[in-house]
Amino acid sequence: MFFDTIRRQKAGNFIRQDENKIIILRENRKNGRNRLIPCRNLLGKDKIIVKRCKDLEEMEKNKYYCPGHSPELYIDGFCLFCNKENFVKEFKTWSSGNTDIDKIIQESQINNNCDKLHWIPYNNFQNIKHVADGGHGSVYSAEIENGIKSKWNFHKKDWKYDLIGKKVALKEIKDSRFDIVEFLKVMKAANEYGIIISYYGISKNPSTQNYIIVMELFDGDLHNFLTIRFWDLGWQSKIYMLASISECLETSHEKNCVHCDLHSGNILINDNFGFDNSDLRMDLGLCKFENDLILNSNNKNNEISGSIPYIPPEVLRGNEFTREGDIYSFGGIMYEIATTQRPFADQAHDTYLMIDICNGVRPKVPDFMLNWIPEWYLDLMYRCWSDDPSERPTAVELNDLFWDIMDNIMDNIMNNDDVTRQFKIAEENQKNTSKSQKQELFELFSYSSKLHPQSCYNRRYIHTLHGLRDLLEDLKSGKSADPNLLLKSNESTTSDVNNTYDIDITY
Repeated sequence: MFFDTIRRQKAGNFIRQDENKIIILRENRKNGRNRLIPCRNLLGKDKIIVKRCKDLEEMEKNKYYCPGHSPELYIDGFCLFCNKENFVKEFKTWSSGNTDIDKIIQESQINNNCDKLHWIPYNNFQNIKHVADGGHGSVYSAEIENGIKSKWNFHKKDWKYDLIGKKVALKEIKDSRFDIVEFLKVMKAANEYGIIISYYGISKNPSTQNYIIVMELFDGDLHNFLTIRFWDLGWQSKIYMLASISECLETSHEKNCVHCDLHSGNILINDNFGFDNSDLRMDLGLCKFENDLILNSNNKNNEISGSIPYIPPEVLRGNEFTREGDIYSFGGIMYEIATTQRPFADQAHDTYLMIDICNGVRPKVPDFMLNWIPEWYLDLMYRCWSDDPSERPTAVELNDLFWDIMDNIMDNIMNNDDVTRQFKIAEENQKNTSKSQKQELFELFSYSSKLHPQSCYNRRYIHTLHGLRDLLEDLKSGKSADPNLLLKSNESTTSDVNNTYDIDITY
C-alpha cells in the first residue's frame, strides 16, 4: 500500500489506487465532465499535484518532534522552519560574485512553496560532455558529484542531499546580451510548478567566466523525437503531446510569463515518452514577465531575437512579444507534429520571408498529407497563425480542447463527436498508406532534403521591418544586402530581386 499526499489547486479528488498507480478525478472546465487520469500525467493549474511518498507504515516509524519549533510530528525529521534557518546560515558560505544573483537564490531557498535554486560550484561537476550549441551558447551534460543541499534533518542534524551523481544539463551562456538576473527571476517562478523544466541553480565556468544554468537533463528535443518517431506516432500520441505542451504554456501564462521563443527545439522530451510516461517539459528559452514587456509596448523594436518562422507578424513588424505571440509559435509546433517538417524549412529565412509572413503567407501542408490530418486540426492551426492576435485561441482554450479530445479517446467516444470522428478517419488514412509509399514519401519530403541552406532554427538576432524601414526599398532593388540573410563565404550578398514584394514601410 502506498500513501500519496495530494496538494489541491482548484479541483481534483483522490479516487482510488491500483497496482501503485494513483487515479485522480480531474475537472473539465469546459463542459463540466470529469475524467480519470494516472497521477504521473497530471500537469499544472487547476489540476492536482501528486507527490509519491514512502510506504505509510515506514513513514509512521520516521516521525519526530522538532524540539525548537512545534510539538507536531514531522516526517523523517524535516521541519520547514529548521530548513529555512539553516539555509540562511549557509548564505555566508557561498557567493556567485553578483549580489542580485545571490539575492534571488537566497529568496528561493527560504521560500517553502517552490523548489530551491542553488549556487553550484563548477568543481562539483564531473564527466562534462558537449551536447549541442544553441542560440544563447552551448549545452553540456554532467554529473553532480556531491549533489545539492535539499533539506535540513533536525533529527540527524545534517543536510539531506539530492542529485548525488545524477546527470544534469549545463547551459553555458555565451551571449553577452542575455540578462541572467532577469532570467533567474523567471526560473524561480517556474520552479513553483512541476510541469515546466526543473532548474537546479547557477554556476560559472572559471575558464570563460560565463554563467551556467543548471537544469534537468532530457534525451533530446521534440524536433529530433519527431524526426525519428514520426511514422510510429498515432494521433493519440500527437494530441497527448499537444495537450502536455499547451498545459506548460497555460501555466507559464498563468505566472504572467511570455515564452518569446517557443519552438520544437525548446520542447524537451525523453525517448520513452508515452501516455504512461509523460517525460515532456518546456524549456523557458527567452521567457520574460509580461509586465516588463508591457512597459516597453509603446516603443518599436529595431531588433528582436528568435527564429523567423516562429515569430508572429506583429513582432516582425517591431512590436513587443505577448502571450498571443506564443500562440502563433504554438501553431508552428502543431504544423511540425502533423507534418514532421519545421515551418518554411525549404526557404531562406531572410527579410523577404518576414515580409511574406506579414502579408499573410503561412507554411503549406504537403498535399499528400491533407487526408492524414483532421480538418479541425488544420482550422485550429491556422487560427493560431491569425494575423490579428485577438483572433488566436488562448492557451487555456488549447489546453481544454486537447484534453477534451484525450478524454474521448480514453473513453472510446469515437462515434457521435465530429472532431473525434475526423480524428479516426485521419488515423485510418495514414495507416492505409503502404510501407513502400511511406518510404517513398519519407525520402521525398525528408527534413534533410528539404532544409534550405539559408534557413536557421537557432535563436539569433534579427532586424525587424521597423528597424529596416529606411532600407526596404534598397533591399527590394538589390542595392543593399539583406542583413537578415545567413550567408556562406562563397554566396552572393544579394537576394533574388526578381520577386515583387508589397512592402508597407509603415510597420
